[in-house]
Amino acid sequence: MNTEQKGAVTGAANETAHQKATENALSALHRITSSRDLNFEQRVDAILKLGTGHFGLPIGIFSKIIDDQYEIQQALHPENALTPGTSFELGNTYCAHVVQADDVCGFHHVGESDIKTHPCYQNFGLEAYLGAPIMVDGERYGTLNFSSPQPTRPFTGEDIELVRLFASWLGHAIARVADLHALETARKELEHLATRDSLTGLYNRRYMQDCLKSELERTKRYGKQFVVGLLDFDNFKKLNDDYGHDTGDKALKLFAKVSSALMRDTDIIARWGNEEFLILMPETGAAGALKYLQRLTDRVRESDFHAGDEELQLSLSIGLGIAEPDDTVDSLVARADIAMYESKQAGRDTIRQRELD
Repeated sequence: MNTEQKGAVTGAANETAHQKATENALSALHRITSSRDLNFEQRVDAILKLGTGHFGLPIGIFSKIIDDQYEIQQALHPENALTPGTSFELGNTYCAHVVQADDVCGFHHVGESDIKTHPCYQNFGLEAYLGAPIMVDGERYGTLNFSSPQPTRPFTGEDIELVRLFASWLGHAIARVADLHALETARKELEHLATRDSLTGLYNRRYMQDCLKSELERTKRYGKQFVVGLLDFDNFKKLNDDYGHDTGDKALKLFAKVSSALMRDTDIIARWGNEEFLILMPETGAAGALKYLQRLTDRVRESDFHAGDEELQLSLSIGLGIAEPDDTVDSLVARADIAMYESKQAGRDTIRQRELD
């Protein structure tokens, strides 16, 4: 076998080996992207490891590009010299060529090429580079790129298609993560709308009813004591009639602000009716509840509240109900309601407790 024949055999063997390596890389990519045991960040790490090994380029970077800034999102470096969050001017990176071409770019020996004066080569001495754009819903997100301080073999068409495939999967994965985040945000917003009063931001009546049911179950099962306070603004109709509903709304918002600032983490406050509010105080006795409610009424009364230039004083009438093992939501709230009525009959701006009949 002559030299030419030996070269042909060697070339064919190398091509076969490269094709086999590409097939193995595709199989590995499938395993990574289809695994249910890996989250997004772990999949990116696995792809970076796969790419550095397959292309023989020890540095792998997943980047995000905003305007002219290139930011590392995740990276694989033999000396751990790259930190996520580190940013560079895009023009100082080889990825500027990827952005300009809007396609895969590769340089296997920069020192012997037309871009040997590039800032990336001058500053970091990277001889080899292979990068692809990451597109998310048709918009450029960043790049997936691999590089080395040593020259490497020329990149093949299979190399280019493989790194393009890696980047394409990343783009789809980023879109899925964004969609899931948007769905979770929407779910939380819907949950907020379903459980919160739109004016005050406090919990609404339906949510409080569910909380009361749960707390009563704890009382029946474990003997846990809790107290509810039903609060009503005094002369609220007159406030609305004399100064307008905007002033009334302002008073309700002030109550929400004051009560939220004073409450414990375990307390729950809800808007129960128009100007009525219900406070649930778990694992609290009458004495502790009275102390808290007195502070609340004092703070509301002493608040700086105006309708135009006129200073007004707000006050609350409060009824207290102590939960009993045989209570229902209706029976407990009814006792607090009777106590609140007695508070108003006693001259308003007071707190009354209703004992179990």
